[in-house]
Amino acid sequence: MVQFVSTVGTLISNQNRIRQNQEDFNLLTYRVSTGKKFQELKDYGANAVKVVDLRQDVTSRESYVRSIELTEIVTGAYNTALEGIIDGMQDLIDAADPLSTQDPNWAADNAVIADNLMLNLEANLNLDIGGRYLFAGTNYNSAPVKDLRQLSLYTTNDLPPTAGNTIEGANQIPQHTVDAGGTNTVESYHNSFTASGTIDANAWKQVEISVSDHQTITYGITATDDAFQNTVEALLRFKSATQSGLTEDQRKQFLSDARTIADTARTQLRQLQTTNGVVINELQDTKDLHTNFINNSQINLDGLTNVDPAAAATELSALQTLIQSSYAAISRQSQLSLVNFL
Repeated sequence: MVQFVSTVGTLISNQNRIRQNQEDFNLLTYRVSTGKKFQELKDYGANAVKVVDLRQDVTSRESYVRSIELTEIVTGAYNTALEGIIDGMQDLIDAADPLSTQDPNWAADNAVIADNLMLNLEANLNLDIGGRYLFAGTNYNSAPVKDLRQLSLYTTNDLPPTAGNTIEGANQIPQHTVDAGGTNTVESYHNSFTASGTIDANAWKQVEISVSDHQTITYGITATDDAFQNTVEALLRFKSATQSGLTEDQRKQFLSDARTIADTARTQLRQLQTTNGVVINELQDTKDLHTNFINNSQINLDGLTNVDPAAAATELSALQTLIQSSYAAISRQSQLSLVNFL
């Protein structure tokens, strides 16, 4: 009887061992097929909190990286557009310093140059990406600049000692007066303009982007900026020099004004490029920090959650042999005759 109880106990023990081995076999099969330690997060024990925290941080920072990369497209476009406008100002300065304006074709030829430079400025300031106008402030859906070729030319009443164009600040839309002391016509190159003193805060507003949990970056260049007001003014002065009915002195005065203002605009445009460059560098530095964190976190996550498939396969093979041996042993034990118990 003692031998019988011992045999039954051995059978039960072997069955429990087989059951445990089968569970280990299933786990090793999962590890070999997925490369992961466990299917359920709870099975990671004390490391479960670390896994959750790292995954959340990685997801959050990946979102920041995507936002930064979209912003980098915009800031890169600003830089390209500014370079094109600066080139236009240099072309104006060169054209506004002629050897002589006595050539019969000078006025017509330079009027064409002026129109082309205006088209260049208009195209750059009305630049859009995906229907979002980059220089429109927060008026994303509206092109900020009208057809500059349709602006009225200055008259001789607008030459010194008459005061020149006044640069607008705050939230007022840029405007200039044509034929000062005459008709005093107030115009603007900006599409938000409706009448003298038009206010549009959105046309001046920059954009703010969150690049980390506690860091925001303000960026954006608007078509209302002083640099563009002077750029338009220089173009208008240059084109005004090409109209008929001017004396040589008046034509030269318009050209001199155009060169001086264009040079000022060029300096201001370079300053905008520098400011935009600071934003570009800050975006890149922040993105690098996020990317490094993501990469390091992924290494740590791999250490917590991943297994060596080759090692797991070796364990699986050894366990499979053990299970087969256990089945064979329990099979022999279950077939014992009465003689074996005596």
